[in-house]
Amino acid sequence: MAFERHPSAEERRRSVLVLIRTLLQEIPGLLSEHRRECLGIALWKITEAEGLHKHKTRFRSEASLAVRNDLRHDHVFQRANMVQALMQANPDAVEGILADAVGCTVTKAEHASLGQFKHLDGWERYRQAGIVVIDMETGKPFEFPPPH
Repeated sequence: MAFERHPSAEERRRSVLVLIRTLLQEIPGLLSEHRRECLGIALWKITEAEGLHKHKTRFRSEASLAVRNDLRHDHVFQRANMVQALMQANPDAVEGILADAVGCTVTKAEHASLGQFKHLDGWERYRQAGIVVIDMETGKPFEFPPPH
């Protein structure tokens, strides 16, 4: 099962970038809580932009390839942390923050396991949880980068 990129993946990603940049502008009457909520939704959209479905992500746990149900779309870099970073960022830093907006499909059990490592962020949570991730674009195990 090879990874199939959405035909409009780049356009979808650019659209979310426009949305996020808009949300980060000073907009009279926009409540901070609504800004945060909409940024969270935008992060969902950006991590789903590349694939044909929220569970057909480029990165998938090895275990998720053997099941059809009870799958979860996990934000490798936790959404709450990313929203906070976006809210504090200057406009030039937005794209750098969004480079970490990566989704990974995992099983329900793996998702629960990742929850035990909320004090960590990024691929380090996966490393600590012992989850093997496959890069569906290459079909090979993904080598976790060093923590940053």
